[in-house]
Order: sequence, then structure tokens, then C-alpha cells
Amino acid sequence: MTDGRAPGFDNDGRPALRVAVIDDHELVREGLAALVSGQMSLAAEVVYCGGSVFGAAMASPDVAILDIDLGPGSTSVSHGVLALQDAGAKVLVISAFEDPPAVRSALVVGALGFVPKRVSVDALLEAIATVARGELYLSVDLAAILAAAVGTPNLSPRELDALRLYASGLKLSAVGHRMGISPHTVKEYLDRVRVKYANLGRAARTRTELYAEANRDGLLEGS
Repeated sequence: MTDGRAPGFDNDGRPALRVAVIDDHELVREGLAALVSGQMSLAAEVVYCGGSVFGAAMASPDVAILDIDLGPGSTSVSHGVLALQDAGAKVLVISAFEDPPAVRSALVVGALGFVPKRVSVDALLEAIATVARGELYLSVDLAAILAAAVGTPNLSPRELDALRLYASGLKLSAVGHRMGISPHTVKEYLDRVRVKYANLGRAARTRTELYAEANRDGLLEGS
């Protein structure tokens, strides 16, 4: 599969569905691309097969199959969905593992479905066709993930400021200096954040855990 291929046509002479496959693993994306383009019932043409959201957007697909995690240094899945939508694509997100917060964040900004990579070929084709019609593909997997998904903590502006500064690696004293408050007050803010995460069933006891949870929720993107 190559980037930017011209669209083909189905048996009735109609333009084929333009599909982009975005995944950071070459074997996975090439396999998906071959599967999609080889299905006569779908009448699809793969116009992009690679690991770049930007590259896929440039190909102007009708449907984009987007891996939730494109590897280190990649944009968040929600940003990827938005970029592809701006290019006119309807987005179906996929993943080898279930990540309720990431799936939910993708749906919130407009993705039309999620399928795990373990699904059958028929289920994948049904998902693509459903998304191509602009309809939400609500599978059993997606319903289970949404049921298990937990909300993000409702943080005050000061709690969020303290979280972002602390997660950046600053010590309590440095965070307090930046915010114009004492280290003790900074600790109080962070303790409140930890309690709010604990109430959601998500451990955030250490700085590393706090960073990981806040990053997954997109709370650090504005820092």
C-alpha cells in the first residue's frame, strides 16, 4: 500500500470508499490495509497506510482507522481524531488493548466507533461500513468499555495548576514559589487531587502515578 493513491471504483462504476489506516506497527497496518482493500463487499480503496495522522489527513480519506496509541512522541488520540475530522474523515479507533479513558476521549471529540484488534474480519468490515454512513458503531466491546470507563476528577483551577507544575517535575517548594503559596498549601492541593482520583477508583499516590493518570485524562495538555 502506498500513500496518496487515486481512488478506485466498485463493480457499478462508483468511486470506492477512501480509507486511511494509521498504526505505528507496519505489519499490523499493512495487514489491515490488505484486508480492507481486498473485500469486494466493502468496495474500499486504501489511500494511506502509515503511522502519521498528518499524512493520513493529507490523503483526504472518507474513513480513517486510527490506532489509539501511535507510540512515543505521538499526538493524543483525541487530537488525532480532530485532525482527521478536519480533513473530512469519519474515524474508527482501534487498539490491541482496552483503554476506557482513551476510547471515551476519542468518542467525545467525534470518533464514531471502537473495535479491538482481536475482532473478526466481519465485525471490522461492519464497523467500517457503519462509520462510513456517519453512524455510531456501538459494539459489545464498546458498550463494555463505556460501562467500565470512569470519569475524570473535577479539579479546581488551583488544584489543576498545582497538579501540572508538580507533574512537570518541580518540587513542592518550587511549585509553591510559582503559585505564590506555601509548600504546605501545595501539598493540600495535591492531596485533594489524589483523593478525587481515589474516589474514582484510580490510584495516584506517587508522582509517577499522578502524572500517568492526569496525562491519560488530558489534564496536562495545557501546561
